[in-house]
Amino acid sequence: MKGKKLLIGAGVVFVFFFVLVRVGVWNSRGGFSEFIKGQSAPSLVLERRDASLHPGAAPESVVRVRIDAAKPVNTVDPEFISFAIDSSQLVGGKWWNPKADRVEMGGGEKHAPVFDFNSPKMDILARGLAPAYLRIGGTEADRIYYDMDDDGKERKAPPARYESLMNRKQWDEALAFNARNGLKFVFTLNTGPSSRRPDGSWDGANAESLMAYAAKRGQRVAIWELGNELNLFWYAYGPSKTVSAEQYEKDLASLRALAKKHHPASLCTGQASAIWPVLGEPLGLIFGTQGPYLARAGALFDVVGWHYYPQQSRRGPVGSRRAYPARLLDPGYLDEAGHWAAQVTKLRDAYAPGKPVWLGETGNAQYGGEPGVSDVYISGLWWMDELGLLARSGHAVVVRQTLCGSNYGMIDQETLTPRPDYWNSLLWKRLMGRKSYSVQVEGEGTSKVRVYAHDSPGGGLCALVINLNHDRDAAVTFPAMKDRKVVVYRLNAPDILGPVVLLNGAPLAVTGDGTLPTLAGEELPVKGEPVVKVRPLSYAFVRFP
Repeated sequence: MKGKKLLIGAGVVFVFFFVLVRVGVWNSRGGFSEFIKGQSAPSLVLERRDASLHPGAAPESVVRVRIDAAKPVNTVDPEFISFAIDSSQLVGGKWWNPKADRVEMGGGEKHAPVFDFNSPKMDILARGLAPAYLRIGGTEADRIYYDMDDDGKERKAPPARYESLMNRKQWDEALAFNARNGLKFVFTLNTGPSSRRPDGSWDGANAESLMAYAAKRGQRVAIWELGNELNLFWYAYGPSKTVSAEQYEKDLASLRALAKKHHPASLCTGQASAIWPVLGEPLGLIFGTQGPYLARAGALFDVVGWHYYPQQSRRGPVGSRRAYPARLLDPGYLDEAGHWAAQVTKLRDAYAPGKPVWLGETGNAQYGGEPGVSDVYISGLWWMDELGLLARSGHAVVVRQTLCGSNYGMIDQETLTPRPDYWNSLLWKRLMGRKSYSVQVEGEGTSKVRVYAHDSPGGGLCALVINLNHDRDAAVTFPAMKDRKVVVYRLNAPDILGPVVLLNGAPLAVTGDGTLPTLAGEELPVKGEPVVKVRPLSYAFVRFP
C-alpha cells in the first residue's frame, strides 16, 4: 500500500512537472532543450583576442553577393536607429548595479544617477545620431508619480503606492535636450498598480496633469505610450495585478481622449510586450498580452511594438539564454530576432493593418547588459546584424536601450566616451539609407557571412558584410558591380573584447575639440569585379556610389 502511494505521488509530481514545462515552453523556439542549452556557455571559446586583425587560419570563405535593387523590400523611417534613456535615469529610480556582482530582482536594486540632460558633450553625441526618437521608458515607468508643481529644489518622497517622483525640472530638461538635438520624444506613462483605482481601471488624472503642463509650455511629445511590458506584471507585481485585454482597451481609449484634448498632434500607442529568446512571452499561455491586447484594441495602437534582447546578463534571476562573448556568433541565434519579428508582424497584419512595427526596446543583453560583452567591440557583430535583419523584415524603427547608461549603453555613463556600438550606429546613419533590398549570397560558408544592402544617402548602394567566422576570412565579390567605384569602411579591433573599434585601421574617437571625427572610407581600384576581404569577426560597409 505504501509503495502504491509513493508511486501515485511520483506520478503526480511527474505530471505537474510535465505540465509546468509545457506551459513554460508554449509557443517557444527550440523548446525545453534549447532553454537548458542556454544556461551554459557555448562550446566556442574565443582564444585569439586579436582575431579580427589577422588572416584566419582556416581557408577563406569565397562568397558572391547579388543585390536586387529593382525594388526595395522595405523602407524604414528616417529615425530607424533610435535610442532610449531609462525612466530610472530620469528620476533616479532603482536600476542595475554597475558592479554586476550579484543577482538583482525587479528592474534593479541600486538607484541610478539622475541623467544630465545639460551636458554639452552629450548634446554632440546625441545630435550625431539624429534624426531619432528618444524614448523614456522601462520598468520604472510604471512606478512614477508626476509632480508638476515641484521645482526640484528639494528632494521629495513620492505619494503612497508610488516608488519614484518626477518633478518639472527633470521633465523640462529632458524636453529641452530633445528639442535642441533634433529628436522626437516618446514617453511611457505609468499604468502600473499605483495608477489604478480599486476596481482595476486606469486613473489618468496624474497623467493628465503632465499632459496639460506640457501643452501649456508648448512642449511636443511625438508618442504617448501606455505602460511598459504589461505581460510581465505578474512577475513585477504579482498575478493579481495583471490587466485584462478588456480593461486595457478602456485604458487606451482614455489615453487617446486625453491626448486629443491636450496634444492632438501626438500619436498614442499601447504597451510593447517583452519577448524573450527561446520562450517568446514568458508564461505567455497564461499571461501573454501581445496577441490579446492587439486582438481587442489593435485599432487604438498607432504603433505596434515589441521588446527583445537576444541574451540575458548575470544580473537577472532568470534567463532563457545567458550572455557569453561567443553566444551571438551562432547564426541561428541571430536569426531568432527575425522569427519573433514575423510573429509580431503577423499580429499587426491581423489586428492593426497599416500600422508601423517597431522593436521598441533592444540591447545586447537584458538586465542592464553583460559586462565585457555588451559594452565592447564584439557586441557590434550582433547590433549590425539585428539592424540589417529588422530593416529587411519590415520594421520602421529600432530603439536601442540605452543611449547612455549601464553596460548596454552606447556611451559610457561615467566618462561619456562612445562605445563601439555608438560608432556602429553613426556609420549606419551615414552610409545606409532608408530602402532595404533583397540580397542573394552564394558560396562556401554563407551561413556565417551575413550581408544586407540599402541605398546610400549620398547616392548609389551600400552593402553591410558581417563575418561571424572566428578563424577564416571572407572574400566577398559583387559580380554585378564590375568596374564600379567602391569605397570600403572596414571595422575591426585590437581586442574583440575591448572598448576600441578601428575604422580602416584607425581608432574611432571624438576629436580634441570634442566634435565627431570624419568617417572616411578607403577607395578600391576600379578594375573588374570588386573583391572585399573581411577578416574573422569583423564587418565592413561596402559602398558603391
